[in-house]
Amino acid sequence: MNKFFKIVLFFLAIVLLIIFVGVMRSSNIRIPFLPVFGPGIQDFTKDLTGSYKLYRNSSSDVFIAPDGGWDDKTAIIPSKVLRVNTYENFIIAEREVIKSRLSDDNLSYQKTSDKDFWILDTDKNYVLKNLNFHEYTRKRDSLKIPQNIEFIDVYIY
Repeated sequence: MNKFFKIVLFFLAIVLLIIFVGVMRSSNIRIPFLPVFGPGIQDFTKDLTGSYKLYRNSSSDVFIAPDGGWDDKTAIIPSKVLRVNTYENFIIAEREVIKSRLSDDNLSYQKTSDKDFWILDTDKNYVLKNLNFHEYTRKRDSLKIPQNIEFIDVYIY
């Protein structure tokens, strides 16, 4: 009977530990040993304009989207954002073009040196995307975004 009681107590302790870790991960209460279950040290979220945020979930997953979620009709700037800045209701961004290619057994991503530029209007939920530098400067001028608004690295912004 004593051996059976110890086994039941052991499994009960494991179940309680699993429940405790699950509750602590979903709450704002932080306990010193639990950060190992959370996001990486370099992951962050930074406020931009018009309730948009800059999200960094990994080194290749850096994007701009509204706080609280989005759908297919919401204007976002997908990964990988390198540099960003804001002016009034506009978000300007420089992205590294990441091309996906299919290999024999999996989908892999290939970094390129190609860059494109995006201008997102948070008031009108509209984005000008995949612009080359010449198109970007022309659109920036037509939208009356000052030329002295320069891009800032996402890690510095």
